Amino acid sequence: MTPGPLAPLAALALVPARAWLDSLDLLVPGPTATRWLLVADLLCLVALGATGRWRLLVIPVTLGFGFAVLNLLGMALNDFYLGLALFHLVVGATAGLMGGRLRWPGLGLVGLALLLGALT
Repeated sequence: MTPGPLAPLAALALVPARAWLDSLDLLVPGPTATRWLLVADLLCLVALGATGRWRLLVIPVTLGFGFAVLNLLGMALNDFYLGLALFHLVVGATAGLMGGRLRWPGLGLVGLALLLGALT
């Protein structure tokens, strides 16, 4: 009996939906590293909010927007930890692109997220 034209699709149906995540292990930091990276994210988001004119209003809005982006990334990538790893990079890149005082902490966060992802 020869396999039909839909045999490759049937084989794909047998592969678990999250199998592609195994190839991204080097990007996702471990749990302890993730906690410290979240503190660094918080500091970068507060620093981003502090650049606004009305700091008492802008800082909570920035933190709320960051929380919403984190949840959207987790939902879009179908894995919260992969979304969290991307969130660290997005926050660091945003702070790095803002320039001025935020450039080096933001770029440091990107480097630290990549380093901890590779090491843990």
